[in-house]
Amino acid sequence: MNALIKVAALAALLSATTAFAQGTEPAKTGAEPADYSKLDTNGDGKVSKDEAMGDATLSAKFDELDKDKNGSLSTAELKASAEKRKDK
Repeated sequence: MNALIKVAALAALLSATTAFAQGTEPAKTGAEPADYSKLDTNGDGKVSKDEAMGDATLSAKFDELDKDKNGSLSTAELKASAEKRKDK
């Protein structure tokens, strides 16, 4: 009977830790590119200057990152910025 209790306790412990681990995300190290898709509120695939106001860092660097000066940041411009940060 004692062995049965130990097995049941072990099974409960293992299933609880597995369930807990599924809800966690790895910490961001800064090497991953930021996800700006949530800022694209109109869903056009670009981040406008108004949309960029939702992120203080992006808003501050918007004019520098907008290489073609069209008033929005394309996926390519955001990717280039991420690559530049990664190289530093």
